Order: sequence, then C-alpha cells, then structure tokens
Amino acid sequence: RDDVAKFTVPTLVIHGDSDNNVPFPPSGKRSAEMIPGARLHVVAGGPHGINTSHADEFNRVLLEFLGSL
Repeated sequence: RDDVAKFTVPTLVIHGDSDNNVPFPPSGKRSAEMIPGARLHVVAGGPHGINTSHADEFNRVLLEFLGSL
C-alpha cells in the first residue's frame, strides 16, 4: 500500500517467522521494507499471537524501542 510509505513516525514491526495466519514475508517483512526507517524484529519460531506466546521477548523489544524514542 502506498500510504505506509508516507509514515513519518517511529515504527517497530514485530513479527513471528512461524505465523500461519499472517505469514511473515508478505506482511511483516514487506511492511518493514515499505515504512521509512522502520525497525524490524523477527521472533524465531513465533506464531500468530507472539505477544502472549513469546511475551518476554516481545515486551523486551517493545520496551527497548519505546525507550529509544
């Protein structure tokens, strides 16, 4: 989508590489590539719902990102 290329806010994309509902390559990877300056963190073995299945990693990455702003 062309509109995401216009984002001007700091953006963090966190995505699991084992998400069968929203596969990583066409969604998380693509989003991070399209948003200028976006940071990407891929959760190894992460399914859909990584905020609960991989809560420690998800929260650590999110807090690091927020702390960098």
